[in-house]
Amino acid sequence: MSNNDILLEVHDLVKWFPIKRGLFGTVQGYVKAVDGVSFNIRAHETLGLVGETGSGKTTIGRLVLRLIPQTRGKVIFDGVDITALDYRAFRPMKKDMQIIFQDPYSSLNPRMTIGEIIAEPLIVHTNMTAKEREKRVYELLELVTLRPEHARRYPHEFSGGQRQRIGIARALALNPRFIVADEPISALDVSIQAQITNLLIDLQKELGLSFLFIAHDLSVIKHMCDSVLVLYLGKCMEYGSNADVFQHSRHPYTQALLSAVPVPDPDYKRERILLQGEIPSPIDPPPGCVFHTRCPYATEKCKTDQPELREVEPGHLVACHYA
Repeated sequence: MSNNDILLEVHDLVKWFPIKRGLFGTVQGYVKAVDGVSFNIRAHETLGLVGETGSGKTTIGRLVLRLIPQTRGKVIFDGVDITALDYRAFRPMKKDMQIIFQDPYSSLNPRMTIGEIIAEPLIVHTNMTAKEREKRVYELLELVTLRPEHARRYPHEFSGGQRQRIGIARALALNPRFIVADEPISALDVSIQAQITNLLIDLQKELGLSFLFIAHDLSVIKHMCDSVLVLYLGKCMEYGSNADVFQHSRHPYTQALLSAVPVPDPDYKRERILLQGEIPSPIDPPPGCVFHTRCPYATEKCKTDQPELREVEPGHLVACHYA
């Protein structure tokens, strides 16, 4: 594909949350949630964002949609630098950029019917009549394999999987081109997770969607995504195509994550790489390579020199001195 196929470009994205103390809110330090992350998402493709809890995945998703302001960096959507736009200029672009939330229970207003929930973005962003909105709601419910009569019910009357389908229908209401899926299946039963994942894949093919798919389950990432970015303590450790990351991983952190993925073959023996300790605090990240405190191959150089994210193969980038 040419560069013209790139829908979303993220350049050196940084988000530091200030830590304020005292009567006057003096800044005592920063939580370095995202620290210099860059990636591209092409039209009709899915980028998987994976990492442990606290690595900055959700923060990146919210930064991309401008739900929170960035400290530094650029987000370019369809050739427009949306981080340089004021709210009024950015508002029309919101229709093309939507989100599916992690928790299908808390993301739906319990006092509104399903029809009202799905129709809400149509009221805000379109001039549809009530009859047109009703028709669109019925179309969206059928698109996510629910029935039109469900529009008159309330969220508490549905299961977790059905609620997530409702959240997906709401995200699709304005015919977006790009969706941030923020761990959309992690709160669901295992038996339902595959159904929702396959629904998203089918919708992508039918509607030509692009996804930023956030997850900590590498099995889902492998099944769902065209490319993968591995995040650790707000920094990119490895970035490449699905095949690059899953078949030719070069970073010790990626290899450790992959070693924990179950293999559906009882005769296959995979050596498990166990990481020692917990992920360090983003308030005071380690010097040098941020992963060196848990890396089984760390040297003195790793403790002092921060590795650059470099291309080890065409399109395959790794932040490791010895990749």
